[in-house]
Amino acid sequence: MGKQKFLKYGIGSAGTFVLIVAILLLLNLISINLFARLDLTEGKVFSLSKASKDVMRNLNDRLIIKMYFTKDLPPPYNSYARYLKDQLEEYQAYAKGNLKLEMIDPNEEGKELEAQRYGIPPLQVNAMENDKIEIKKVYMGLVLLFEDRKEVIPVLQNISGLEYELTSAIKRLSTRLRPSIAFLVSSEGPDPDVELSHALDALRQHYQLRKINLDEGDHIPKGLAVLIIWAPQKKLSTWEKYQIDQFLMKGGKLAFLLNHIDVDIQRAMAQKQDLEMEDFLANYGIKINDDLVIDLQCNRIAVTQQRGAFTLQNIVNYPYFPISTDFDEDNLMVKDLEAVSFNFVSSLDSSLTSSKGIQFDPLVRSSNHSGVKVAPFDINPYRKFSPQDFGKSGLILAAALQGRFESYFSKMDKSQLEAEVGYVESTLTESPPTRMVVVADADFITDRNVRANDNLTFFLNMVDWLSQDEALIAIRSKELTPRPLKQISSASRKLIKYGNTFGLPLLVIIFGVVRWQIRKQVRRKSQLL
Repeated sequence: MGKQKFLKYGIGSAGTFVLIVAILLLLNLISINLFARLDLTEGKVFSLSKASKDVMRNLNDRLIIKMYFTKDLPPPYNSYARYLKDQLEEYQAYAKGNLKLEMIDPNEEGKELEAQRYGIPPLQVNAMENDKIEIKKVYMGLVLLFEDRKEVIPVLQNISGLEYELTSAIKRLSTRLRPSIAFLVSSEGPDPDVELSHALDALRQHYQLRKINLDEGDHIPKGLAVLIIWAPQKKLSTWEKYQIDQFLMKGGKLAFLLNHIDVDIQRAMAQKQDLEMEDFLANYGIKINDDLVIDLQCNRIAVTQQRGAFTLQNIVNYPYFPISTDFDEDNLMVKDLEAVSFNFVSSLDSSLTSSKGIQFDPLVRSSNHSGVKVAPFDINPYRKFSPQDFGKSGLILAAALQGRFESYFSKMDKSQLEAEVGYVESTLTESPPTRMVVVADADFITDRNVRANDNLTFFLNMVDWLSQDEALIAIRSKELTPRPLKQISSASRKLIKYGNTFGLPLLVIIFGVVRWQIRKQVRRKSQLL
């Protein structure tokens, strides 16, 4: 009897064990083909965006990623390695078998030279070993191989923006043709290569860049995706306007980044810039007001003053450098931005578009405590403003326009047109559905400003949106971390301050009193029983 009972329970235990193993094997097989992650963070920063998943699903050949990471990295670099490995495994889950991961320790024989041949350099980091700080040589780089091309991320410096960097590299590898964009330049205007080096470096990762000088007889080439009219400082000739107009009529995309007010901050002078573009822009529904926007939500600047033999430097709020945090939540270009800063920006007027059937979408607005100043402009940093100066809100600082645009030259006969621009074979009078963006401040993307807040992200998103290559916009924006404080009244600040100081202790006291009364009632009832 005892032996039968032992066999019965032994067989039952063995069957349970086999069943558990079978379930685990089945779950493992399912997990190979299915991937799921619960990400509760705002913006889903720890899981892949739809754009990244689509890029992986659309791979048409084998992608090999070699991860050259030294084992036993010291903190915080060991967490980077774990995060990267988890992220790459998620990429692999959506690649339909087209992604092969190789995790390589360069300290293994022959692997260090291989890493260096790929352009991954050794790094020296501080490591705590044997109760003392030592210098340790480590490797932290990636190589992506696709067909006959490669991309190298030589050093993983931090994990912020990692998804954007990886997906960008994979997209560059798997796409042979890059859209072409151009900056309109002139011999008298600023040079983008000098003023916009950071923005251009970022654009070159995904676009072919060129400069077009219509002054010197250049033509806008066929196949150009986006033309950027940036910071012109002279009047556009009729020939230049005709070239821009016909580019738009063929479905080209335009970005007007203009300084409507010419400002010399060193001499504290500002005046309207006479570009004679009002009628040209108005034809497309664009109107830039002859003003400068001021905002209580603004950047601070350093101001130097001479006091006798002493030079003093003060940091002051400068309302002519507004910081905008009000974005169109329905537009992919700006919906995930936190803050964009401007220098001497003018406001935009949307009143012209309704009669032209053009869709006008305000992208960026001023805060609830803003205003405008008109000529004569007083831009002295020590100027005193009154509360009444900031009585406006939601002034439009940047806008997107979409629709079918009428040609600026549609009402001009051929003989008149040829008298001004030379021989023309034919003139298109209406565009197909197309896009343009207008910002009445060209300096927000200069090297001295582009690293402030989300300025670079806004500009890159703008170019992506215009070229209708919107896959990376959501990834680029979701890694942003700044959370600027919103402007609130002094009464609200005091309420929050005293609430934090006394509110929580008061809640604990109330909870304790209520708990004490309940226990007292329970004790009294038990005594009566």
